[in-house]
Amino acid sequence: MTARKRVTIVNDHPEFLELLSDFLGEEGYDVTTFPKHQGAFEQIKSSCPDAVICDLMFDNLPSGWALIDMLYLDAATRPIPVILCSAATRYVQEIAPSLAGKGIRWLEKPFALEKLLEILAEIDTGPESKLREHK
Repeated sequence: MTARKRVTIVNDHPEFLELLSDFLGEEGYDVTTFPKHQGAFEQIKSSCPDAVICDLMFDNLPSGWALIDMLYLDAATRPIPVILCSAATRYVQEIAPSLAGKGIRWLEKPFALEKLLEILAEIDTGPESKLREHK
């Protein structure tokens, strides 16, 4: 039996959290959600999920960027793939080079849920698979 992959979602919209949590749960993922970016880094570091899906804007501030930086700068969390899901298209386009440099994938809201599954599958089957097996 294959172990379930663990995904952490950080987003301040309860409907988005519920939708992704239900969808990914039905697709075989164990999902943890955080409705705000504060405190998420510590939990991500201690639980070491297989991937993080993070929003950029929290309370109209790009606080998700601070979380992404913290994940990237910490040696323990740097290998965890991050998928940025944001409707802040203009801002994300401005930081796109930095996202690419950190290996961060980006989905513009709204997006097809199947596209998220494709990205998770690419991460899982890439040359250096970053989605780890957990028992």
